[in-house]
Amino acid sequence: MQHADFPLHDRDSAPEAAAAFDSAQATFGMIPNLTRKMATSPALAKAYLDLTSLFEGCSLSAQERGVVLLSVSRFHGCDYCMAAHSVTGRMTGLPDSEVDALREDRPLTDARLEALRRFVNAMLEQRGWVDAANLAAFRDAGFGEQQVLDVILGIGLKTLSNYTNHIAGTPVDQAFAHERWKAPAS
Repeated sequence: MQHADFPLHDRDSAPEAAAAFDSAQATFGMIPNLTRKMATSPALAKAYLDLTSLFEGCSLSAQERGVVLLSVSRFHGCDYCMAAHSVTGRMTGLPDSEVDALREDRPLTDARLEALRRFVNAMLEQRGWVDAANLAAFRDAGFGEQQVLDVILGIGLKTLSNYTNHIAGTPVDQAFAHERWKAPAS
């Protein structure tokens, strides 16, 4: 359920979030509506942008990070993040067919990326209590302990934004509008 009482801030209405606006502008080349909604809590906006920076520097490749972000957003049914990460995933070189598969919750053709998608989904479905078989399959695809923990970082990052978008009713930015996505009815 979306709540309209979360404002879409600008610099005048959220002066405490000016640093977050500056950081978002530097990171994304724009101030996304997500940052504008998060600005109601300057701490949340800062945490999200700081985690974004940390996630970008983790051991996962840009394409692997895209798989994590799209998988988490798909799992949570976040229309805003699915649109945004479809755009950014394609920009990182994630093949269109793989982005489309992630949007439709279909297996990926790249075996390593598919192992990552499955592991992310197992982590989410089992709330971190993945069994030995899921962990072994992830390791068999060439991932190690650092990547396990970096997946957790990505899940945390996306959970912040997915939940914010759900409760705050964040409108999709024009830059992502061509990748609009609607969560399937549950």
